[in-house]
Amino acid sequence: MTEEKDEKEMTFTEREQWLRDRGVEIVNPGQKAAESAADGVLSITQQLSKLDVDNEPQGPQADGSVPFVLIPCDDTKPLRTLRVPPKSGGGGDWIPDYIKPHFADSKSIDVSLLQQQATKHFAGGQLEDLAKNGNQISAAAMNAVAAEGSVETFPLVHPSVSNNSQGVYIYLDEVGLLKKLPPNRRATQLATGCGYHPPPQFYGDVFVGRVGSKPVLRNLPFCAGIDTDPAAPWLLAAPQENVAWQQEMNRVTNRQGASQPAHAGTEGTQVEEDNYAWSQEDDDVELVVSFDNDIDKKQLKVKFLSKNISVIYQGNPKLSLKLYAAIDVDACTWTIDGGKKLVITCEKANPGELWPRVKE
Repeated sequence: MTEEKDEKEMTFTEREQWLRDRGVEIVNPGQKAAESAADGVLSITQQLSKLDVDNEPQGPQADGSVPFVLIPCDDTKPLRTLRVPPKSGGGGDWIPDYIKPHFADSKSIDVSLLQQQATKHFAGGQLEDLAKNGNQISAAAMNAVAAEGSVETFPLVHPSVSNNSQGVYIYLDEVGLLKKLPPNRRATQLATGCGYHPPPQFYGDVFVGRVGSKPVLRNLPFCAGIDTDPAAPWLLAAPQENVAWQQEMNRVTNRQGASQPAHAGTEGTQVEEDNYAWSQEDDDVELVVSFDNDIDKKQLKVKFLSKNISVIYQGNPKLSLKLYAAIDVDACTWTIDGGKKLVITCEKANPGELWPRVKE
């Protein structure tokens, strides 16, 4: 097997071997029974390869394992309940370590996109230190981290007195955006239901689990179809609890009006590029190209392709742009504003996906 082989073409055995060749430890109960209390609980890779819709355990079992949920990025696939074994040596949240092999793959990352995102928050994953180096990050270093797998934890609701010190968290591939994985709309909808506005964008498969913080930190049951129901008590209470938590954090840190940073080009703001500006809504992207003199429509040609926009004026190229993601060519339009501004409006092929940038 060569590294050039597409990951989708790998068999289960080839995938495990590919991970082991890169130093990723895959825990099999038969191999590691003496080192773990997880006898009888399959590795995350094995569980995902053996999912059975009619055999999803819903509560604690005799082996001590705890259910948590997989939300595939593919909307056609159902949410599934998996199990994390008890952490060897005591309490704690073991889900990040346990699911790490699932995010270890051969996909390369977009280092230029990382450098644009380097000033943003990497919440507790392995990239936090690398991100501080900004433009000094090498492709080799980043791909090495991606090959090992890196897990980011996002709080849907924080532990508090009102929820019996039980938080609910999303666990995601920390470099999912940089790998250009597809957006996970159901995970974003879940965050919206918890009161996040605007909600964060998640990329690729994600997992959701519950963690108790008292009397000790530990994993608690979280099941598909029960805890993911829109009427689940924790979800109904989450918006109010998150507001209360944020207000308390603002009081403690003496910050007022703290909120999530907006996505590029959103909330009515334009991003200025070399020879154009752009902004976006959930469903469309708008480009504004300025000219020195009034535009002659007869001399103007605007061409739309799936991921490209080109503007020719008086026989000369004015703009040639390869887009970050696909657009609906049939729904693209352009107008002239004030004589000297060309306004191009493109409908996104995947409505609801906020782009981190407009260029690929």
